[in-house]
Amino acid sequence: MNVIIEHIFCQYSDEATALYLRIINVILMSSNEAELRASMEKLKHTSKLDEYFIYGFGKHHIWVCLRKPSDRNKIFEHRVLMAQF
Repeated sequence: MNVIIEHIFCQYSDEATALYLRIINVILMSSNEAELRASMEKLKHTSKLDEYFIYGFGKHHIWVCLRKPSDRNKIFEHRVLMAQF
């Protein structure tokens, strides 16, 4: 899978930056949609992924948005990355 960086990543914490890189690695190391879904679920349960990011799956892609540091219930307007499968 190829990661497409769609918008600038706001590096507001070291933990968010590390998770951003882990997300990219999870996507790149996944060979299919099922593996990607399982890997993202594992990352969600072994890290603070939900505190910094929101993600979802479309019919043929995954998208990732960054949560705002001032209010974690809000997200930045643009997706930071996506990958097609």
